[in-house]
Order: sequence, then structure tokens, then C-alpha cells
Amino acid sequence: MKTSIILHSLFSEFSREQLHAIIELVDKYKGNFRIVATGIQIYDITKEDKAAILEQLPEGVQQVKHAAVNSVTACRGTDGCSHAFMQTIPVAKYIDEHHFGEDMPNKLRIGISGCPRCCAEPMIKDIGLYGMPDGYVLVAGGKSGNRPKGGEVLAKKLTPEEAQNKIEFLMQWYKDNAMPKEKFDHMLARLGNPFATTAEVE
Repeated sequence: MKTSIILHSLFSEFSREQLHAIIELVDKYKGNFRIVATGIQIYDITKEDKAAILEQLPEGVQQVKHAAVNSVTACRGTDGCSHAFMQTIPVAKYIDEHHFGEDMPNKLRIGISGCPRCCAEPMIKDIGLYGMPDGYVLVAGGKSGNRPKGGEVLAKKLTPEEAQNKIEFLMQWYKDNAMPKEKFDHMLARLGNPFATTAEVE
């Protein structure tokens, strides 16, 4: 029976050396590959070959896990877009480097955009940020799929450091309070906004 692997590198940026090594593995085990939202998928491989491939991944490349911080996506922010109000890359890279693959009760997706156009889709991620002239807006509880819904605003006017800290708080809050396999949006609906008593959501 055929199976697949999705591979991740820091901030979904693969070096030439990593790409060459991945292509060599695809050729060696007679699979195929394609670009997907969370990285590079190697497919049409056997379960036995999957285990062998995982042992030979190039440095800096890891398998995308399901019940974990599953994806961290960001637009270019003020580093590359005239519409952006906020810089996105430093926050996204920090979260990716320190938390990607961290075990969670269920899949956790994070999106960070530099403006309300929300090109990185923060409104349909479990946790999201989008930039405004006065700082970041923190949203959470969004989802896509067959029952899509937009996330709710949890805090406003955040500096990049405050936004980063609040994302880390929400990840730990999820780990500490979720029921087994409970999705983030379900837990948020059950417990409510953890920042609701502060002036940040006014």
C-alpha cells in the first residue's frame, strides 16, 4: 500500500542542498513529490520506504506531524509588500523555529499577515495575527474545511513582542486545558477568550 510524507524546513524555505537531497531520495525510492501548503510532499512510496526516507532526511528537514504545531505561514509583511502595516517575518520565524512540530492535543495552524487583506489567512487559522497601523490584531478559533468560520478577535494594538508572547501563551493554554484530541476552536468556544478581562480587547 502506498503512503506519503510531508516535509518541512524552517519557514518553508528549502536550501538548494536540501532540495537536491530530497530529490535524490525521491529517485532512490521511486516516489513523486509536489509542493503543498505545509511544505513538500513525497508520495507514491511504501510504508517500508517511508521509514527509510525519514532516517535519511537532510539536516534541517523534518516530517510534518498531525497533532502538533502543523504549519506557520506568513506573508512578506513590510519587508516586501506596500500594503503591509507590520513586519511579519521575524515573529513567524521565531514561532516556527521554537515551536514547529511541538506536540498539541490536535493540529494547530498559525497564520501571520501584515495587513487586514490577510493573505496568510490568519482569520481561518487556529491562531492568527494581522497588522493594523496601531499594531497587531490577535485572532483565534478560525477554521476552513466543510464548516468554515472566521476567528474571533482576542487582543488588539499589540507590538511584535506582545503578539509573539500571546501566541506562545495560547499554545500553552491549549496544551493545559484541551480535552483529548479537542480542536483549538472547540476549546476556545468552551472556555472563552483568556484575555477577555484585559483592556487589550476593547
